This record gives sequence, structure tokens and C-alpha cells, in this order.
Amino acid sequence: MSFISGFLTKDFCSIVADGRMSQGAKTVGENYKKFMLAESNILIATTGNAQVADIIKDFIKRLHVQSNGAQLNWQLYVNVIQQFVKETLKEAKDIDGNCVNQIVVICGVNGNKIMALAFGQTDAGYIQREYLPEENEQRFFTMTPPGVNPDAVTKEFISITNKIEIRTYSDIVIVQSKLQDYVAEIDSGKSVNTHKMGMGARIDGINGRFKEWSSGN
Repeated sequence: MSFISGFLTKDFCSIVADGRMSQGAKTVGENYKKFMLAESNILIATTGNAQVADIIKDFIKRLHVQSNGAQLNWQLYVNVIQQFVKETLKEAKDIDGNCVNQIVVICGVNGNKIMALAFGQTDAGYIQREYLPEENEQRFFTMTPPGVNPDAVTKEFISITNKIEIRTYSDIVIVQSKLQDYVAEIDSGKSVNTHKMGMGARIDGINGRFKEWSSGN
């Protein structure tokens, strides 16, 4: 299972992912943190190929070393991630010799705006999507496993939010955690329940107050 959900407002973003990580068809971990804090106000999340996730993490570490402690900007991360996904992953194979299906999301503060961008290589080819909430608007988006209908996930999100009125950022976390459990239940590839663990990160405000959280099984 590889599932990412994002929730954006004009001054808040929250990214949640499951903990399952794979190498080819083999599951190698159920508690892998699929998101990383690139800067104090920039989050990067990825779906579940372990080699690709580790490459991205190592690359970010090298960027930080090269910057000598200076904060790197949004556009730099967008450029390098876009190039990596669009060019390097296009021909990448997993350990079983199959094409890598991977989506990488960058989410956070760009100038004075909260936004998210998703870049991916899928069976349908290269994808690129932008999520930018307008004033007083909430934007919700998901990256779903191949065997899960995105429309079903959206309907479940609506059903959950009809029962839980979103008044605080904590309410958003509750909604995303419940949605994580729903996708784990309907995912056709599940073998154990530990991948119902939701691990997330959020940035409150344009100044980037960062917080991590995790849910139980």
C-alpha cells in the first residue's frame, strides 16, 4: 500500500502517509517515514519504493551540506525533484526488473502561499499536478494505491467530514487518520494491519511552525 493525503488552506498544510515501504514486490518495512522536512516550511513526501525514497533523502542531505546552512528556496526543490522524477525515474527499474511507479509531493510555503506539487512516474506515464488553495478555500488531495479507486476515497473523505466538523487543525489530522484506516481496509494488496499506521507532518502558518504526528494501528 502507498497512500498519501494532503490538506491545504491558505496558511496550513498537512501531509499524511502510511508506513509501508517496498523493494519490488517485497515489503521491507511497515514503519518507514515517507515524508521529510526539507526546510522549516517545506515538506517532501513519497510513495513506497524504498530505493527511490532513500535517494531523495540522501539528495536533500547533500543539498543541505552544499548550502553551508543557508535556507534553500521552494523553486530549487521543485526543479530538482521535477528533473529527478521526469528524467531519472522514467527508465528506472525496481529489483524485480519492473518500471518504478513513484509519486513525490512537495508541500509547504512558496513565497507567501501554501501550495503543493506532485510529480510522478506511473503506468500511465509522467504526471504533474498543482494544488493551490484560494482565499478561504480548503484543498484536499490524495495519491492512492493502484488497486484503490480515487473516487471511492473522495466519497469516504466527504462522509468523514460530514460527521466531523473541521474547526481546528487537530480535526484535520483526525480526518486524515480515519481516511488512512479506510484505504488500508480496502487496499487489495494488504497482508498485515500495521500499514494502517498513519505518519504525518504539518506546517502551521507562513512562518513554518512544523509538527510531526503518528496514529496507532
